[in-house]
Amino acid sequence: MALDAVNDRWSLHIVRALAFGASRYTEILRAVGAPRDVLAARLRKLAESGIIQARTTENSKTAGYELTQKGKDLGQVILVLKRWGDTYSEDDVPTVDFIHEVCGQVFVAEVRCRACGKPIRSGELSFDQESPAC
Repeated sequence: MALDAVNDRWSLHIVRALAFGASRYTEILRAVGAPRDVLAARLRKLAESGIIQARTTENSKTAGYELTQKGKDLGQVILVLKRWGDTYSEDDVPTVDFIHEVCGQVFVAEVRCRACGKPIRSGELSFDQESPAC
């Protein structure tokens, strides 16, 4: 199941930290705030799941971590969660805007239908009766 890889308190925070530029263990630790033993366990789990990979130096020492393509794709989910959080946050909670470097405008994640391009709203989806349900 898709959520099994990130179903704990820290994994999405780690992916977010890596997506926003942290790479070394101490940078991730500072960004996430998890206890050291928990962080080490989550990094192993994310690596085993193929979401992150260790970057190594010429002498095969770990120089940090980076997102794999699978992890970068998970970053899109985090952007949608950010939009949800911004929408329902308290008024006094500051938000951060991301600028789409291609067009220079504020980026807001939105889930759209690949076929028609229209945004997906709650209640507009059904599942294919021929496909096995989870």
